[in-house]
Amino acid sequence: MAERRLTAFTLFAAALTFAPIAGCYGPGGSFYSDDRYTYVSKEWQPWTVSLVDTRTGETLWTVDVPVGQQLVVSFREGTGPNRNKPDLMSWDLMEAEKYTGALRNIVPVPPSHARRLEPTLRPVPEAPAQQGVKG
Repeated sequence: MAERRLTAFTLFAAALTFAPIAGCYGPGGSFYSDDRYTYVSKEWQPWTVSLVDTRTGETLWTVDVPVGQQLVVSFREGTGPNRNKPDLMSWDLMEAEKYTGALRNIVPVPPSHARRLEPTLRPVPEAPAQQGVKG
């Protein structure tokens, strides 16, 4: 009986230890090096995020993160279509404070030494988008 409790406790402790590695999203990252970034837009902190090719200075991609939502960006090395863009960036917009979910959009991107994410703040305050306005 004691052995069964110890096994259950060990499994529970392992689940708590490895839960963050399973793909949780949150501002500040996942507490390990996984090349994933989360930007949460709030009324007094609305984000626009751009990806810049540092070799040319060209902005390759931009998204305005709506207030009340978050942008999650993740890079995968060596999975892109060609030498100039050998990596893939997966991204998606989702409800703020959502900690899991699929990143459904994929964009080929330059290698890590030749790209830069540029988050910028928009003018504040910015009201959340109204949904289902009744009149």
